[in-house]
Amino acid sequence: PTQHHHQPPDSTHPPPPSSSTQQLSSSAASSPSSLQPPNPTPQPPPPTPPPPPSPSIASDLNLPLPPPHPVNYFARKDNIFNLYFVKIGWFWTTLAVVLILVSQPAYTHVRARIHRARRTVQVGLRWGCATIVWYAVTQWFFGPPIMDRGFVLTGGGCERVVPVVENEGVEGVDMKTVVTAVACKSVGGAWRGGHDVSGHVFLLVVMVSMVVFEVVGGRLQGGWGWRWGGEGEDGEMVLVGDGVRVWSVRFAWTVAGLGWWMLLMTAIWFHTWFEKVTGLLIALGTVYVIYILPRRVIEWRNVVGLPGV
Repeated sequence: PTQHHHQPPDSTHPPPPSSSTQQLSSSAASSPSSLQPPNPTPQPPPPTPPPPPSPSIASDLNLPLPPPHPVNYFARKDNIFNLYFVKIGWFWTTLAVVLILVSQPAYTHVRARIHRARRTVQVGLRWGCATIVWYAVTQWFFGPPIMDRGFVLTGGGCERVVPVVENEGVEGVDMKTVVTAVACKSVGGAWRGGHDVSGHVFLLVVMVSMVVFEVVGGRLQGGWGWRWGGEGEDGEMVLVGDGVRVWSVRFAWTVAGLGWWMLLMTAIWFHTWFEKVTGLLIALGTVYVIYILPRRVIEWRNVVGLPGV
């Protein structure tokens, strides 16, 4: 008898699809939407990242400075003139006043010796009055300085804007208890919501005005050209004209000129106009009381005097 051997199907050649399978495949190919959900939910576009903050805002938030593309070098709070001139502006003011006091004719001229002690004391009183106002407005006034007290009274306060702070133990700080701008920055907050008087405008106007008044007044007693060993009209020795005197005046004018430049930069890049105007008004009031009012009120002039008089 003939035996029939059944060979297994070749795995490399699958059996032809049935007609039903072909129909299903063709319908799927012709209708790709049939494989998708009937009503797919549209996905919102990814959020657009916010633009980088301006230099002044970035520094207020304790973010890294400088920004990748600063608008202007003087718009950065870490510029060298802000760090080493404005931030320690009262040091430069004091140094300029001291150099004027020890070098200018109103205090060193031999004919001014009878007035030297009084003028020296009055220079110290004028400097002391300006220092007290500067310190009370910007540094300390029986607690927070006047600037920070005004900010809080006008509805401002400290708001946390940086979630992670490197300093240990500040995560649990209650922002409502922070009442100074310096303390607010140190805990990763921002000083917001109130009227922030421009301390830079106040400081720069006071320091420049003081230096200019003192250097001009100090030179009045000796004219503008001096020499060692000259004789005055009465035959007395005129102790004027050394290098210290000349360079003291140049230093004072440098402080004044740089102060005006930084005042212009502050006016362009920082604070609102109202905040700058209030800082200016406080500064002008200070200058008026110290340098202008004595010209009209004799009693006050007898106390603080006038530069060079």
